[in-house]
Amino acid sequence: MEATNVKQCWECRRRRLVCDVTHPECRKCQVRGVACPGYGRKPVKWLKPQQVNSKGPEKMMVSRTFKDERGRQMSAVLEAIEYYNLHIAADLVATGTRGAQNPYWMPRFSVRFLPPSCAQSIVCTSLCHRILQLSDAPESDQIILARRLQRHRGEALRALNADLGQRDLQASDIQQSFEPPSWRNHSKGAAAIINLKGGFGNMVISHPYLCHLFRYYALYVMGNTTSPRIEIESARNQLELASLIPILYGNGLATCFPCPPDLLVEIIRINHLRSVFASATTLTPSGGSMGTTLQEENKQTAALDVFWRIASFSTSKWAAEVAVSTSGDENPVSIAGWSDVASIYQSAIAVYCLASLLHDTMTSSKSDTIKTVGGSYPYSNPNAGPNPDLKRIVAEARKMYASTLINKLKEASKNTQLRKLVLWPLFVAGVEAGNEDARRFVAGELRWISNALGTAAPLVARDLLEKRIWAFGLGKGSWDAIFDLSYVFVL
Repeated sequence: MEATNVKQCWECRRRRLVCDVTHPECRKCQVRGVACPGYGRKPVKWLKPQQVNSKGPEKMMVSRTFKDERGRQMSAVLEAIEYYNLHIAADLVATGTRGAQNPYWMPRFSVRFLPPSCAQSIVCTSLCHRILQLSDAPESDQIILARRLQRHRGEALRALNADLGQRDLQASDIQQSFEPPSWRNHSKGAAAIINLKGGFGNMVISHPYLCHLFRYYALYVMGNTTSPRIEIESARNQLELASLIPILYGNGLATCFPCPPDLLVEIIRINHLRSVFASATTLTPSGGSMGTTLQEENKQTAALDVFWRIASFSTSKWAAEVAVSTSGDENPVSIAGWSDVASIYQSAIAVYCLASLLHDTMTSSKSDTIKTVGGSYPYSNPNAGPNPDLKRIVAEARKMYASTLINKLKEASKNTQLRKLVLWPLFVAGVEAGNEDARRFVAGELRWISNALGTAAPLVARDLLEKRIWAFGLGKGSWDAIFDLSYVFVL
């Protein structure tokens, strides 16, 4: 039926067409295949978010919103960099150096060169630090920071996913230099990329600005000490890179775990021996394997060689060298303080060596003594048969080093700066802690370090000690049996 009025349908009016005014639907709408809105009241149409009726204001609003969002993100990153420089960077070096002299200090202009994923990761790091330092603050404050953290973490993941989708960014140096939270899996991936680019040594030597990748190497080394099993290929690669430690690690003060470099090399050797012992292969002079069962005496001899070098290390010599190199600092640590730090790491590494390599030893060796802090134990005679007291002597040496470790840690706890530098030795002391007094001290120190450094690693260590090692009495058993997962207790 034809319409008697001359009104146009709303669709033809919107498109500025001449409507044929056919009822109930005009023919032009039928031909175009659209629903004719009719001739009555104007239909309601909901607009999309940020969409307006006029095209001009719509473009202006979207542009303004985009610029505002970019401005907020840039402001958050700059705020995070400032927070990082003031509260985090100083704790990444043993001396607590602040300002541009700190190797981890980040200038504000560097934000222009950071990929979005890295920039957002810095924001997440600063927010995590603040949350952990505000553990005693009102819950409402923590919730606000936690929401911000989740938002920026999402931005970081989206940006990283976008970067990984671009071939030219998948293996970029700056992507490799940021270590994600799931350290074991991501470290394997980073190691594979580094090997494709010529290996860790070649990368660091040819690109000096990547020297901070040494933290990744040290992270992997120390992470292997607190893992249930070490892959032999990984341990061998770390052993081959030990020659770079004097170049990249120096005296150890450029990190927040100032382990003397000679002792760090011994940790690498212990890790390698653990992997070899676990794979039941024998050693060759080049560090490879011969595919036959490693004899107990060879295992014991190799382990005792490492232990002897640890026990022979001169803590006073290293402390004197470090004290001289830091004498110009604003608040230099005394020689006695650095000597305590060296003794702490020496004792912790000795315990690690005894617990992981010599715990089940039963036979004699060609060596003559087990050296300890207080002297030496005769344990074998080259012309005698197996020594039935060897296992007891190893246990006594382990107990003596554990006692020295806990005493030195208590001394270091009186110095705020040194107190922050002993997370890994503190965990080792917790493993050996056999009485409630020692356990309370270790748990309290781990809690303090978490608040002081704004990191969750000490809390993870405390939970592992309380809920697994102390609860099930695993501290005096085999080192490998202590861990259910791979942990890392360095920053």
